[in-house]
Amino acid sequence: LALSGGDSWIGPPISTWFAGQSMVDIMGAMGYAAAALGNHDFDFGLDVLRQRQAQAAYPLLSANIRRRSDGAIPDFLQPYTIRQVNGIRVGLLGLTTLETPWDTPPSHVAELDFIALDQTLREVVPQARAEGAELLVVLAHLCTSSLRTLVPLAVELGIPILCGAHCHEEVVERVDGVTIVQSGSFLHNYIRLALLFDTANRQVVEIDASLQPNTGGRPDADMAARVASWRAQVPAELFEPIGYLGTKIGWNTPQMARLVTTPWLEAYGLAQAAVFSPRYVQSLPAGEITRAAILGMLPTDNALVDIGLTGAQLIETIENPRAMYGGVQGGDGVYHLADGMPLDPQAVYHVLIPQALYDGGNHFTVNQYDPLGVITNLNWRDPIADWIANLNTSPSNPLEAHL
Repeated sequence: LALSGGDSWIGPPISTWFAGQSMVDIMGAMGYAAAALGNHDFDFGLDVLRQRQAQAAYPLLSANIRRRSDGAIPDFLQPYTIRQVNGIRVGLLGLTTLETPWDTPPSHVAELDFIALDQTLREVVPQARAEGAELLVVLAHLCTSSLRTLVPLAVELGIPILCGAHCHEEVVERVDGVTIVQSGSFLHNYIRLALLFDTANRQVVEIDASLQPNTGGRPDADMAARVASWRAQVPAELFEPIGYLGTKIGWNTPQMARLVTTPWLEAYGLAQAAVFSPRYVQSLPAGEITRAAILGMLPTDNALVDIGLTGAQLIETIENPRAMYGGVQGGDGVYHLADGMPLDPQAVYHVLIPQALYDGGNHFTVNQYDPLGVITNLNWRDPIADWIANLNTSPSNPLEAHL
């Protein structure tokens, strides 16, 4: 069984361009049996998620998501699925991180509730067993730490395997007889699980789990043609070089803070400061920079919002450990603007922030300070791509020299 731990279609620029359609096509052609639903699978909104569900040749699984209106499982999900392999009925149970309301644009999941994991398993495992599941596998978009807390319950309910995702960890471990695995991120690796199952006694005899590098082999002609077809549908200018980077810029580095906020502040002259969270950012690899690379760096769609914060509120916001910022310098409560003027605790400043954070993503609460924030006409990617293009960077004049 080929399985995914979720966040299946956000990140790679071609997939982001097509709102996941290309990735679901490829996963279907690869014969995926099921995918857990991850928090970033909501990033394009519920309407798009329903389109991906209708397109997928495999079910999207999550047992702990309910409609807030009536407590029912949403129409785009199944709590579990049962697949027969070698005469064994394998029950695949989906779980989604409880952090989803803060780890995707909050408005996209406002009508959903995310139920406690232990409560969910106690409800769903008997249902799957009643439908004939003999071997249970939890397919979870959860960090390893969350899976470890579920081990006693897994032992009680007879679940031998917990498959994780979400935290980009590489894990193969056994805790109290329960196998916990996670393959990292970006398809760099995969987990191989080989099981010996006693069909007479309905129990696992042996599990061989290993982390395998996804080095590839001979290209599959059909898959290569599919990939080429999707790429051909993307505007060619998306892959044209607009700049050059000599050294990778990490997603949560000071260089990334300058790369993101400097173009915003230049493009929107009214603002004195800008704030974002690295939670919504990917690293920018070295080499030629294209608009596709910026799309991969900032895969979630976001407009920039102009909000008014007092100096005191701005300091509180940028001292949030989840925040990165630009236009303001200093530390330990003493800050000044780029022109050297100290922040006045009582004065109001124009601050740019991505809409997902303004709406409460990643636990930001700035909308309580200014509930009437102005949505600008700036997509958060465009000023960055335009700024890089105007620098005329090259191997002898790389982007990092301007940061």
